[in-house]
Amino acid sequence: MTTPLTVDELRAAVDEIRQTSARLGAQATNLASRADRDLGHDVAEVVKDLRAAARQLRVTQLLLEPARADLAA
Repeated sequence: MTTPLTVDELRAAVDEIRQTSARLGAQATNLASRADRDLGHDVAEVVKDLRAAARQLRVTQLLLEPARADLAA
């Protein structure tokens, strides 16, 4: 049996997901830049995919901002 979710637990989870998304997005952007620079055309499709993943992670982070603000109130 599980215990009821508290607002503090939800707030912490939303914040953790937001921070993780930001960190992973930055890592994906950095990795895409390094791969593009160091490996060039051979990995163009991978670079494209990494940049798309980074954009999606930034969107996730932005979508969580209103929830974070609501939970902070």
